[in-house]
Amino acid sequence: RYAVDSKPRCRYYHSSTSLLVRNNSNDATNSNIDSDDKRKAYLAVGSNMGNTYQNIANALSSLQSNGSIKLLQTSFLRTTAPMHVTDQPNFLNGAVQVETSLPPFELLAAIKQVEKDLGRDLSGNAQRYGPRPVDVD
Repeated sequence: RYAVDSKPRCRYYHSSTSLLVRNNSNDATNSNIDSDDKRKAYLAVGSNMGNTYQNIANALSSLQSNGSIKLLQTSFLRTTAPMHVTDQPNFLNGAVQVETSLPPFELLAAIKQVEKDLGRDLSGNAQRYGPRPVDVD
């Protein structure tokens, strides 16, 4: 059980056929996840370069293009000030709920490919916390 006054800490161990979750009380639950099973995921989306609304719309469309990710719900989009590096345009940010058959690391790879395809520099040469056409987490 999680203590009320402490943050729960989980560790996730992933293989292609199972997921082992451990919480801070050392209890373990092992569940097999079939690759055809659908799971929900929540993603943060944002942009602060160019047409920010269109960049987010393009990212969401691209995520759904291979058929293994389906957009279920979207939040309102909000304009927010940048953090850490403040000498840059404001961000347009939101959140989305998706359904996917992809395992977590494959979902991450799909997200990174969409960011790259839409012009985000993922080479390591880009300024950390700097401006970006699209950001999906």
